[in-house]
Amino acid sequence: MREFIETIKIKNFKAFQQEEIFDIKGKNILIYGTNGSGKSSFFWALYTFLQSSIKSDNEVKKYFESYDIHNNLTHQSLKNVFVTDGEDSYVELTISNENDVKKTYKIGHNLINTNKNSDTKIQELNLASDFINYKLLHNFYNSSHKQELNLWPVFERDIFPFLTEGTRNWLDDIIKKDTLDVPRTPTGNVVSQKRKENYIEKLDSINSKTQLLLDDIEEKANRFLQEEFFNNEEVLKVKLVFQKKFTFEKVRKKLWENGAEFLRQNELQIKLTISVKEESTGSWKTVNRPQSFLNEAQLTRIAIAIRIGATMTRLESKFKILVLDDMLISLDMSNRMDVMRLILNTENKQELRFFDNFQKIILTHDRGFYNLIKRHTDDNNWLYYKFVKDETKNEPPKITLDLINLEKIERIFEESELENCGNELRKEAEDILTHYLDPDMKKMKNEFESLGDKLNKSLSEINNNRFQKFKSGFISELNIDTLKKIKEDYSFDASLSDDDKKYLDKLKGKLFDLMIDLNIKKNFKEKALLNTKEILDRIMNAASHSTDNPLYTSELKKAIEDIKKLKTVLNQD
Repeated sequence: MREFIETIKIKNFKAFQQEEIFDIKGKNILIYGTNGSGKSSFFWALYTFLQSSIKSDNEVKKYFESYDIHNNLTHQSLKNVFVTDGEDSYVELTISNENDVKKTYKIGHNLINTNKNSDTKIQELNLASDFINYKLLHNFYNSSHKQELNLWPVFERDIFPFLTEGTRNWLDDIIKKDTLDVPRTPTGNVVSQKRKENYIEKLDSINSKTQLLLDDIEEKANRFLQEEFFNNEEVLKVKLVFQKKFTFEKVRKKLWENGAEFLRQNELQIKLTISVKEESTGSWKTVNRPQSFLNEAQLTRIAIAIRIGATMTRLESKFKILVLDDMLISLDMSNRMDVMRLILNTENKQELRFFDNFQKIILTHDRGFYNLIKRHTDDNNWLYYKFVKDETKNEPPKITLDLINLEKIERIFEESELENCGNELRKEAEDILTHYLDPDMKKMKNEFESLGDKLNKSLSEINNNRFQKFKSGFISELNIDTLKKIKEDYSFDASLSDDDKKYLDKLKGKLFDLMIDLNIKKNFKEKALLNTKEILDRIMNAASHSTDNPLYTSELKKAIEDIKKLKTVLNQD
């Protein structure tokens, strides 16, 4: 049974002050936020919430303590700095299912119910979900030019904690548990040679398991790169090797003690090697330091492929979220849309159905990117929010549910801003036609196309689609003689057998069914487009009309309904 997040409540956490309630009812979320508006605070609220499921109460409470410079236990506090000590701080999620059964989970100073062994719902959600932002992707290739890429820190922090073998967490139960320290005697000395040999065998097993996991991720990442980024062409491929492994002597140094992160980065290495194919020879050339030779778009695609490859190795779940915070900020718009087409699965590809089960949360500070995604997503399945903050004032961010364009237009009309309404109606018609002509977001062009041009293209598209459907569904089955027989009264044709006549009856019925179907759909869409042409001529150029003309007001109201119909019929198959 499908489960989903019904509501999110955040109070006094990082940038948030008064309680903010996101009543999302299982929908996906798209958020536009200016710098400092709380966008990243929303990301970290969800991340902290899910991570709390694998932490102790004390490890979670420290995030909700009031900061005290003299108390080291409060130095990881994420409580908003402007609230008083007595005010509560929390993150709360209500989970629902298709039978409308709801349960609320909360983390804060006074209540934590996400980490109980009697209810593992949030633990399961944590293991099935993924959080990606620009910094996490940048970590893949954030090394100096002279260094080999070491992905151990990335896997330790962002990948291993979310992978499982059965119910065992890869980092805590498979790696960390058995590499905390070598076996010792009660007095702290290293154990006998026999026990040492047995322990080395255990380390060898951990190393082998880890490499097998990397092989699986590598295979999925390379398939994803080839199929989704390079049109099934062999362009480049990645190799993940557990180069510097666990040894007895390394574990003896106590790799997992507090402050040992730098030690682990030196002692452990997951080496990333990239090979590129030379077109002239067809041979593969190894690039050992890709951060020095590949551009940022290529490196980001590789990082995304590895992250997705890792995500695809997880337990399949119908309850999971995917949170993306400006993860594509370093890419130009064309490359960003390439990635978003995959995540949104705009072409409904079977191999990308993996993404369909995620409840998606996308955050960006790029208004143009926000508007593009908004234009190409369905408001039946998505909610749109805007986070805005005046950086000159110490005020909480202003968070508003961003109305879809037609709702905005109706509100503007009700406020009698008729000229503005006409202009907004034009923009909405342009957006509807842009999506109709380019549903997969593949034809992004810089040159301007007028609304009139888009209307003419849409009419041509309908006629072309109609002919193609007619051709594939009927003409391909016919020859000239058969077509002539259908036109005649063949029921008395002695040259035809009963089976021939039944076949022609079936073919004639199919022909008329197809013609009726095509013309009904064609008429609906064509009529809506022709109505829009009339609206363009009479209404949308609002400046040419007197806005106190009651006739114009009546026409504008009808135009809004016609544009609603246009959106509906063009979205129908």
